[in-house]
Amino acid sequence: MKKYIYISLAAVCLSITGCKNANLPVPTTDTNQPTKVTQKMLFIGSTPYSKILDCDCEKIGYLATKQNSIDAAEMSFAMPFAFERSFESAGNVNAAPPKPRNIGFAINGTLTKELAVNIVKPNNQFFGTYVKFSLFNENAGGNGVMRAPSQNDASTTMYVPELLEITSPHIATAEELLPYCYYKNFVLGWNADTQNKNGLVVVVEWNGKDIYGNEYKEYVRSVDIITNDNGRAVLNNALFDGIPQGALASIQLIRGNIENIEGFINGEGLPEEFTLVAGSQVILPFIMVREIE
Repeated sequence: MKKYIYISLAAVCLSITGCKNANLPVPTTDTNQPTKVTQKMLFIGSTPYSKILDCDCEKIGYLATKQNSIDAAEMSFAMPFAFERSFESAGNVNAAPPKPRNIGFAINGTLTKELAVNIVKPNNQFFGTYVKFSLFNENAGGNGVMRAPSQNDASTTMYVPELLEITSPHIATAEELLPYCYYKNFVLGWNADTQNKNGLVVVVEWNGKDIYGNEYKEYVRSVDIITNDNGRAVLNNALFDGIPQGALASIQLIRGNIENIEGFINGEGLPEEFTLVAGSQVILPFIMVREIE
């Protein structure tokens, strides 16, 4: 059974902090030593992905993820939370139990909860096409199909870019899953989508491990925006700052669409706003090369 997961484009939702180029870290086995966390955003300005930060409302939608270039993508769906709890009730044992919200969510007329409990493969219903997303109050019928909409419902239709594939470095076999990547002027290739006007999010992440078996109390995540979805980009060298020679790291490439759904009236008769996120991501594990001998 698929798990209902909270979708977030982690690359965009970072709490961004400045950082400096530091000396290479020293391995440690001291479990009490705190992990040094370095996160930074290289792109300056606003992009369509900024919409996810513009609203504190709940995120709903779907994401297809490939853990590497040769595995099949897996679909995950995020639905409206089932219950609403008052902030005043947090930690109060005498507080009233949470109220059920009974909000339904459908994609192209099919209930998301029906999609989530079945094995759903990414296809042209979800990617490379215009997709209709609908919110409603307890007016869903059987077999996962909505009944006639009411005036309290809300819906929006948006283009969701084609399912993402990394084409360069080209990975065809399991033996090629960890390519060596030289940090200067690294070229990343993918399947272009000329209809995608949002660009892509690229993330380089290192969790402190290397090919020599060392573990560092370090965590590095750097984020940039590729503005043109033309299938090829020379990555900013600064994406690899703080990642040492021989590190086991990853590049995450993400593209999708984001819209705020407004005008929905919940079961309490109150307006509620949601952020809709739909897209795909591919993860490319790699071995960091900083020096060539």
